[in-house]
Formats: sequence, C-alpha cells, structure tokens
Amino acid sequence: MRKVYSHLSAEERIRIDELRNREGLGVCQIALRIGRDKSTVSRELRRGLWFASNENDSYRPYRPKRLKTGAWTARPFYSAMTAQRKA
Repeated sequence: MRKVYSHLSAEERIRIDELRNREGLGVCQIALRIGRDKSTVSRELRRGLWFASNENDSYRPYRPKRLKTGAWTARPFYSAMTAQRKA
C-alpha cells in the first residue's frame, strides 16, 4: 500500500503561523493540533522561517550561518503568506 501525500493548504499554513508565532508552540504540538506529521511541520517551518533584522524593522530572507548577540538572535518567526507564495 502506497502512502498518499498532500500539500499543505493556505489555511493550514495560517494555522501553523498562529500556533508558532502567537502561542509559541513547538513542532510536535503544532503537528498534533493540525493533524499532520511532525516532519511535515518541521520542513514547512524550516522553509518559511525569517529572522528579524536590526535595521528599520525589516526582515532577512535568509538564515545567517552564525548568529551573534543582539537583535539578530531574536527567535525566528514563520510567515504563512510567504510560505504560500513559495509553494
């Protein structure tokens, strides 16, 4: 029997956004809440994470190799709309 895979919907991405950024939940808790496997949620978060910049409240579209202290070390956040556009 083959496994059936499906893409995340825009609604699921918005729900991940809410659970991650507003409620501060981790991958396992998010996966349980939306009914998806934790590896799916983990990959989605890895693709859509952004780090806040310390200049003009803008955002960096990539992850730095090595983080330093200061504004760059703020917790990364997930953007549902960005992830939906990428998908």
